[in-house]
Amino acid sequence: MGNKSRRGPLLVLALLMALALASCSLPFQKQPSTAEETSVGTSTSMMDKAGIKKIKADGAGRFDLSATSVPQESVGLPANANEVAYLATDVDKPVEITLVLPHDTMTVKTSDFKMSTYSTNSFVDTVTWFESVDGLDALDAAVAAANERFGFSSTNLAAWDAKDFMSEGNKGQQSLGMGVKNGTAVYLKVYWKKDSPVQVLQFSALIAPGYYKPDVQAEIAEHGRAPIGFDAEGE
Repeated sequence: MGNKSRRGPLLVLALLMALALASCSLPFQKQPSTAEETSVGTSTSMMDKAGIKKIKADGAGRFDLSATSVPQESVGLPANANEVAYLATDVDKPVEITLVLPHDTMTVKTSDFKMSTYSTNSFVDTVTWFESVDGLDALDAAVAAANERFGFSSTNLAAWDAKDFMSEGNKGQQSLGMGVKNGTAVYLKVYWKKDSPVQVLQFSALIAPGYYKPDVQAEIAEHGRAPIGFDAEGE
């Protein structure tokens, strides 16, 4: 009886040791320790050759331009150089680009996207993308939707609604100027063509710090343009 009573605790101890050894042999589960690891998919894409190739392969890209002074190097472009980086795909294979702008975030689907930088400040200055719609009725709807989001001046909207610019030819372009309804300065130009199934809208988000001064934003909201002679660098 005495031997049996001692054997029980020994068996329990042996079982616990075996379980402990087995747990040591299991794969180690790494815990995320950095912001990059815990925020998969939130990093900024690049606009160098390798970055553009990756965006095309993925079918999507993301640019964090929420600061009004985004260094050229942070998007893969050389510092102290005038640079316009293009991303172009087949029309039937657009990519989705998420733009985190100074006061707005949007995802656009486009087959033509570009980013401009200037050597004078070494910052990203403008991002431009093109969207197409089918026919003039769809173009009117697209302009109305753009106005709802960006807020163009009443003068420019009246000129668009009147369509006087279409009386002198079968194709042309018309500017809606700039809007700042959501805080980010966005410029819209429309390329129209009568009796064409394809109409094109060109959007440009202006990132330079000068566009985000209160007096400049007030001027844009009223007149659809920045003050004449203003400094885009905000000096």
